[in-house]
Amino acid sequence: MQALSHRIYRFDDFELDAFKRQLVRSGQPVTLQPKAFDLLLVLVDNGGRLLTKDDLLNLVWPDQIVEESNLTVHMSALRKALGEHRGQHRFVVTEPGRGYRFVADVSEAEVGTGAGDEEFSIESHTLSCIVIDGETETGDDSASDAATKALSLPATVVSHEAVRLAAGQTRGLTKSRRATALVLRAFAALTLLTLAFGLFRYLNRKASNPPFQQVKLSRLTNNGKVSGAAITPDGKYVAYVLAENEGNSLWVKQVGTASNIRILPPIKSEFWGVEFSPDGAYIYYNLFAGDKADVDIFRVPSLGGMAQKILNISAPAFTLSPDGRRIAYPVSHSAEGKTYLQVSDADGTNARDVAERQQPSNFEIQGPVISWSPDGATVACVVNHYGPEAHYSAIVGVGVNDGAQRSLSNERWYNVYSLQWLKDGSGLFVVASDKPTLPGQVWFLSYPSGGVRKITNDLSQYAWLGVASDGQTLVTVQTNSVNSLWLGKRDQVAGDFREIIAEIGPLTPLAWLSDGNIVFRSHADGNSNLWLMEADGSRRRQLTTDTQVSRRGLCASPDGKHLVFVSWHGGKQHLWRVDVDDGSLTQLTNGDGEGYPSCSPDGRWVVYQNGLGIGKPTLWRTSLSGSEQEQLVETFSSKPAISHDGERIAYFYMEDRRWRIGIIPSGGGKKLQSLDLPASVAERVMRWSPDGKALYYVSIVGDVGNVWSLPLDGKPPQALTNFTSHLLEDFTLSPDGQQVAFTRTTESRDVVLITGFR
Repeated sequence: MQALSHRIYRFDDFELDAFKRQLVRSGQPVTLQPKAFDLLLVLVDNGGRLLTKDDLLNLVWPDQIVEESNLTVHMSALRKALGEHRGQHRFVVTEPGRGYRFVADVSEAEVGTGAGDEEFSIESHTLSCIVIDGETETGDDSASDAATKALSLPATVVSHEAVRLAAGQTRGLTKSRRATALVLRAFAALTLLTLAFGLFRYLNRKASNPPFQQVKLSRLTNNGKVSGAAITPDGKYVAYVLAENEGNSLWVKQVGTASNIRILPPIKSEFWGVEFSPDGAYIYYNLFAGDKADVDIFRVPSLGGMAQKILNISAPAFTLSPDGRRIAYPVSHSAEGKTYLQVSDADGTNARDVAERQQPSNFEIQGPVISWSPDGATVACVVNHYGPEAHYSAIVGVGVNDGAQRSLSNERWYNVYSLQWLKDGSGLFVVASDKPTLPGQVWFLSYPSGGVRKITNDLSQYAWLGVASDGQTLVTVQTNSVNSLWLGKRDQVAGDFREIIAEIGPLTPLAWLSDGNIVFRSHADGNSNLWLMEADGSRRRQLTTDTQVSRRGLCASPDGKHLVFVSWHGGKQHLWRVDVDDGSLTQLTNGDGEGYPSCSPDGRWVVYQNGLGIGKPTLWRTSLSGSEQEQLVETFSSKPAISHDGERIAYFYMEDRRWRIGIIPSGGGKKLQSLDLPASVAERVMRWSPDGKALYYVSIVGDVGNVWSLPLDGKPPQALTNFTSHLLEDFTLSPDGQQVAFTRTTESRDVVLITGFR
């Protein structure tokens, strides 16, 4: 009889044994993690063929939602195991923006596992099941029973069990009857295999979802300046936040008519949540002012009236119970490294902790990311996980009475922006993105099965959710945006600035190099990478590949040879250094999460914020080589900026529940100065003026952003730009301090009504 065989691939001085899952080089085993081995096997098995990132994610991580950073990490480990150095392409070639290709010459051989008269030849990659249902010398039914039992085993176990049965149970058959029996058994095996495969697919199918049909989107507003929305339980009225020149205001619109009522006048604060009370009589909302640490919750009658502050509660996210008598909200205690879900009465009294999470996992505390189930038993929350290999967001349900936490779905999202229960409890609508480069889309999460399905699938960004009681009507905010990079001299009028580039996707952070080039983040290749160009927009080229650049800061060494940026590469946000000439990468930090680097003018140090995302933020510095690290500030501190002379560091901190700006010596030590933070400051982006006498920051009022100067001598802030439209997100100064480059965003944001999903 033939021996059981398996495949061995040979390339260069390597042997890849697919059956034994072993990689050998010159007779010596090479250590590979399981997923890195799977990745190599897929590449070799498709030798010469281009495999996109999606191809590899689907083949190596089937039926899983994983970060692209996982692929990057395992690809790096694979290259290291193969002995490939940067710039070499002996085995795996990266085609920027396209994918990967295995280019080494590969030969394939089949090797037997051993000879024996009773053994059968089975292709190692084929699901095989041979079942014996004929006679034995003892006349028992053990073969049939064993074969039936094998149906409950995994496919690979079924295959091996069937081989064992075939080898053992046929020994009692006479030679004359063996041929006939084998034919009958082969037919039975084929039939049973078909049934087993069907059963396997059935048992392992993804949970079913409601039958979404033709989804219809209808625009309810057309001013393009909406930043939040909610709908009454009866589906007749929609509340929305409108960005006006003087600030953000709150409006109510009757669905199906042109009737609009302004409930609140413009406020120089951001609305982080809007929700109708269960009876529709009130609108609850929370406000964030740039200079305050607390986010206060208010309520106002739905048709207008006096706003009332909910005392004793500061919550960037909140949700009301189905009867309107209680309110739930997540809070953070950064000093403990913990986040809590709290529940109190609707007036803010009788607060109690329901559940807690400890680093490296936390409840998301900002935005409309929490929703109370219609039966009152469960609060759905967004949870962020900071694992050793990946960072992702998931959705958990917390029992209101016992605090028990359980996952509502196995889905892992890159980001979750909003969620809302259906009133019949059959599931939740979720706005989330499953990849860093994709905008947030509307999903349906079935309850209790946990299956998910996309409702929208386009290039718009969605945020906020409201669901009417009938379960047939959903409102959300649809955003379409174009980002542009502008350049001009300081203090010139708005009309004199010129647009350099414009594209869909982020252009921040950005930095101006000593040679006059500008570096910025872009998704032009389908991933988040750094790009370089001259100040007039010419000679644009890609600087990094597959680095998963974060928006949390960027700085350049004074000689312009190195850039320090923040990357998700490896699953957490850390500081990395890239060589501008050859693109070589060096990891500088490896803590709980680091960001917002600021390079010293002497080229020795990089000051940064430690504790990014989890824990208490504090200021540290590292040498440009990453070999030395030192803590500068032990108290709550974030987003540092080094002065041009290298003598001082400005940063943000909290005091008496208000954000302030502190200034310390560059080597750390006692605070030299403390400044009040203007209420209109946005994103807390800060740069030093060239003469060191002021700090520049971004101010946003309503839907318009500008750069302002905050003098250190106590004089009032002064506007450096005077734009009357567009958001302004980030800016950087030229090396001589005479020019400024900044990113502006043109956004169209409106409330849309979604129907037809049932």
